[in-house]
Amino acid sequence: MISFDKPAVSAATGTTTALTIPTRFNGDQLATMEARYADGSNAGSASWTPFQAFNTAFAPDYAGNALVLKPDFLDALKDGTPATLTFHFWSGATVTYRVTKSGTTVTGTAS
Repeated sequence: MISFDKPAVSAATGTTTALTIPTRFNGDQLATMEARYADGSNAGSASWTPFQAFNTAFAPDYAGNALVLKPDFLDALKDGTPATLTFHFWSGATVTYRVTKSGTTVTGTAS
């Protein structure tokens, strides 16, 4: 039996160029990310679905212990409206994170 702790993320501040989220993967691997606003509407560049494009909207950086949100995704966020991200990992674990864009500044906090 293999076991590991659930992945964990930390607060971060970046720009619409990139938001690098400090992440402890704890041996897990990222499967996908979904993004929604509080009203249930989809957030991000893939507006027709909450699930965003791997390596286009977001990507894991395992060596750098980070999840990176990319310009395609960040530019598409509504200004001043928090979006809730759910990161899905291959173990079945999920981690929730909240991001808010204000102009070109993006802040994120663990939920």
